[in-house]
Amino acid sequence: MAGSVPRNIMLATDLTPAADRAFDRALQLALQWSAELTVCHVIESSALRPWGMERRVHNAEIELERLVRSAKIDRKIPRHIVVGDPADRTREHARAIDCDFLITGPAHGKILGDKLLGSTAARIVRRATQPVLAVRRRPEGEYRTIIAAVDFSDPSRCALLRGQELFPSARFTALHAYQVSPNWSGPNGDQSIDVVEADERNRVINAAEQDMADLIAGAAHRPGAIEAALLEGAPEATMAAFVDKNWPDLVIAGTHGRGDRQQDTIGSIAERLLTILQCDVLAVPTRA
Repeated sequence: MAGSVPRNIMLATDLTPAADRAFDRALQLALQWSAELTVCHVIESSALRPWGMERRVHNAEIELERLVRSAKIDRKIPRHIVVGDPADRTREHARAIDCDFLITGPAHGKILGDKLLGSTAARIVRRATQPVLAVRRRPEGEYRTIIAAVDFSDPSRCALLRGQELFPSARFTALHAYQVSPNWSGPNGDQSIDVVEADERNRVINAAEQDMADLIAGAAHRPGAIEAALLEGAPEATMAAFVDKNWPDLVIAGTHGRGDRQQDTIGSIAERLLTILQCDVLAVPTRA
């Protein structure tokens, strides 16, 4: 699919009151890309609630019909209902229909003690083989302002490039959050704390500026297409503050980071961004 727009979009909807936001975005992208659109709802099954499945399927059919009819367009949109675990069955059905772009509603984090448990959207992202768009806001036209979270790894570079392929007319900002971790021992043991910290900050910033310049030079498909933002802080908190201040339409993130963290690790950057950001988030996997 690299170098092209998606041909087969699947919307995974939970049919909650805000489900029309993701549906409207899915329809807008399907029209923009001249892609096929399928709407899928997973009825969660449980051994503790085996009764009433026929009624639940019937209710889902009615709600899917209502959702699709709200578009008021002369276009056939297939509706599928499957039963099982929402994240697993969504991924399985996406593969079964050869979906190359998956859309969901927003990810709502669940807290147990001090651990962030994966929402359905985050669990889908964790193992997805196609881009996954989590829609939080009501669409107001095409995506025009996009932030790409970059750490100068191949996955983040690929996510930025894929974002430009999908949305070539949008204005992009590549955001890198850097952190300063001075080494107070060894040769720095005789230096003052302020000097050591200042030297390390300058080193980190200089390296980030060079990496950013190289990234933009290799990714920009037109002059001025990508702006750069280098900010100090933890990636999630820095991105959240930047989004709150600049209110972009979309944030794009790769699903593997510089540290080559495993896709199954709960708490990955992409998963956390899905949960904490007040805007749409596109997670782009780099594995086949």
